[in-house]
Amino acid sequence: MGIKRFFKNKIKDYKFIKNRRKVTTNLQNLDFFKSHHFNFTTEANPEVSIIIHSINDLKMTLNCLYTIEKYDKNISKEIILIKDKNPEDQEYLEKIKGLTIINNEESNGFSKTVNLAIEKAKGKFIYLLDSHVLVQENNLSSLIKVFNTKEDVGAVGSKMISAENTIIEAGNLVFENSEIIELGKSDAIDTPQFNFARKVDFCTGSLLFNKINQKGDLNLLNENFSSPYFAVADLCLKLKKEENLDIYYQPLSEVTCFSNSFKTTNSNDKVDFANHWNSYFTDKKYVKSEKINFNNHYKTPNFLFLEENMPKPDQDSGSRRFMEIIKILQRNGHHIVLAIKHFDETKDSDYIPYFQNAGVEICRDYVNAQNKIIKVEDQVVNTLSYVDIIWIFRPLGFNHWYNLINGKINGQKIIYDMVDLHYLRMERENNYIDVVTKEREKEINFFKEKEYAGMNISDAVISISDEEKNTVSENGVKKDKIFTVSNIHKPVDNVPLGFSEREGLLFIGGYNHLPNIDAVKFLHNQIMPLVWAKNNQIKIFILGPDFPADLKAKYHSDRFQILGYQETVDFWFENSRVFVAPLRYGAGVKGKIGQALEFKLPVITTGIGAEGMSLEDAKTALISDENPQNFADKILELYDNENLWQTLHENSLLPLSKFSIETQEQNIKKMLQYLGFEN
Repeated sequence: MGIKRFFKNKIKDYKFIKNRRKVTTNLQNLDFFKSHHFNFTTEANPEVSIIIHSINDLKMTLNCLYTIEKYDKNISKEIILIKDKNPEDQEYLEKIKGLTIINNEESNGFSKTVNLAIEKAKGKFIYLLDSHVLVQENNLSSLIKVFNTKEDVGAVGSKMISAENTIIEAGNLVFENSEIIELGKSDAIDTPQFNFARKVDFCTGSLLFNKINQKGDLNLLNENFSSPYFAVADLCLKLKKEENLDIYYQPLSEVTCFSNSFKTTNSNDKVDFANHWNSYFTDKKYVKSEKINFNNHYKTPNFLFLEENMPKPDQDSGSRRFMEIIKILQRNGHHIVLAIKHFDETKDSDYIPYFQNAGVEICRDYVNAQNKIIKVEDQVVNTLSYVDIIWIFRPLGFNHWYNLINGKINGQKIIYDMVDLHYLRMERENNYIDVVTKEREKEINFFKEKEYAGMNISDAVISISDEEKNTVSENGVKKDKIFTVSNIHKPVDNVPLGFSEREGLLFIGGYNHLPNIDAVKFLHNQIMPLVWAKNNQIKIFILGPDFPADLKAKYHSDRFQILGYQETVDFWFENSRVFVAPLRYGAGVKGKIGQALEFKLPVITTGIGAEGMSLEDAKTALISDENPQNFADKILELYDNENLWQTLHENSLLPLSKFSIETQEQNIKKMLQYLGFEN
């Protein structure tokens, strides 16, 4: 490494450490609150009742209320403050509109007073919050999101962060003899291992749960426990044991804590807790080389996913497939770690919380509690101590990641997921290139070499279609280790518009993918002029991200509308009359066609587009050759022939059976069984 590059990297690392993320720790003084006018709205039926237990710290209590007022304003809430009798608090607290105050009688313990507050609460959810905290942005909405997106949720807790910006608690696990492990304790707030939604045994300090349980009774604390820590832990475990519900830790909900008062315990509570729960917990605290068993609540095998680029399920079909595979594995209880080779801070950052919220541990460069940068590559190597299967995507991804882990693998099985055959797609593209250079031939041979090397090294290979499975097996890859795990498509639950209520043609794709660019050029330059010669009223809508600006300037018109990335594409699938996919080259199955079939939108495509999709011409789609006149004629025919349109519309779901969740789940289970893992 040259001296200039060395110092450039040093400066870059210094800035990365200096600019590491920190949560808000600023406290307002009492003078500020003399003039600040709180105004909590009074709701007849609030969504959340926030119950705060305050212990003789007016300044902290007011700061806690201030951050609650500041964030998540769109959530209807009531605030109930439990406080000790203190005349000095009166002038501050009693003037706060919308605040319900419950004075804690000396004879009442913590649990009894909280239960009185729960009984008075009007909200659907109860949110127990320590008063020595500042809630952060989206704290409450992130907790509620878990209830809205997961099944069988009993309670959800936050990431508790110290004023020094380290983790106090990222949920808790309980092992045999009721030994408790506080996850993440003293680690940096962005440590990937503690920054994904996961099942835990309990959370304290900031906990959301339903007011009413499944039997119609109040969810109350056990009044035998006088300390917040064990009372809340006991509630979580009761929800798990008696109602078979899950307790989740949600890292996107962050709370800065200025005192560990919520962790206050006494010896009697500790003994009572152990006596009550010892028989329930049998898992060993340590596994494999005396490492703490952080994978408690997950089933073997654990997975390490290694990708080239950040999957973006809202932008391309390959990423949609990726996400559906993750959902299948999670539904079967497996833990997933994801690392990306190329991470673009400006384009990819929004997908980090997306995957974290989905329960995926994402490796990314971060600054640890000792102010050292921990790189993604180091994290990947570290995961080898607790993952069982390494699932690597695409040839360049395999080349990069396998070189990193080769020699460090200790019994893990490797899966190579081809996604599609890159070299085959490029060979087909040659037919549409004027001059195939020697450099291009070298590039094709390079990809072919890397793809087959990855397949032959791996313990199992995943193809996206049976056609590609046959292709690679004919080229020497052992057939019984190849498993087809294709795109996943499910019918959209809607009431579709009829033929006469629709208009226009639709094409969708990601335009970093050259076959999609070629298809748009083919449409604009050769097919649509022939269509417009017969019917100049037909419009076409081109959707999808990363469309080249120069082509948009050249092609966009009222009849040929380049609409780019859309947050939701349902409107166009539901209102367009025909989906067109004039793909002239490519490989794998075409997610865009499967998506059209989901919406029962009739499809016209080519043989390449139909490859692997089990389409039947004139029954489930119209299949054209690559002659522009033939393709244009099929557009004109289908656009005006309601009987033909209705036939394709009604048969659209027939090809989707091979792309169902159930089919792909069985294929994955067969592969795991082949690799030696029981279902």
